[in-house]
Amino acid sequence: MENLILKTGFDNSVDNSSKSEEYQLQMMSLMTVFMENAIKTAEIYTKHSNRKTITSIDISLGLKKELFTFLDNDDIEERALAIFNEFKNEELTPSSSDNEDESEEEYNNEDESEEEYNNEELAPPSSDNEKFVDIGKKNESEEEEEEEEFKKSECECEICKKTNECVELWKTWKPTNRIEEILYSSIQNIDNSLI
Repeated sequence: MENLILKTGFDNSVDNSSKSEEYQLQMMSLMTVFMENAIKTAEIYTKHSNRKTITSIDISLGLKKELFTFLDNDDIEERALAIFNEFKNEELTPSSSDNEDESEEEYNNEDESEEEYNNEELAPPSSDNEKFVDIGKKNESEEEEEEEEFKKSECECEICKKTNECVELWKTWKPTNRIEEILYSSIQNIDNSLI
């Protein structure tokens, strides 16, 4: 894992003044791809478990799978480079004072609209068929979603099988370098917060 930057083809040969900044953007790009992959795995795993809600456990499983399979993805370099360029463009694009003034005007106009709305009286229902709705109460489907418990996927697709394999491997695996230690520690912190 220490060779992430070399594997992805990012070039570290930049002058010293911007080397640290370039390196940070490269690492942010790679971590963004890593997280996107983990979240996508969590989404698929949840669907294949016949559940509707992605849980923290699903995210943890996705991160564990990604830790073991990240470098096996063919499109890392392309995706990381696209994200790197986005970061670079955001960094190089100066914010103009004209845009700030426009944003402030829009914000002020929204405040005025909100004041007008707050000053209007709410009319009672016009007929017996209309009823007031207590927005503080949850409807039954919302309660069902909140109560949905984690269920391991028994799906035989490649993603679910690999995720379950990585979870088993995780139980005995030990990091061998600094990047793995950081990722391991972060995922362990997520797991510990679930207990």
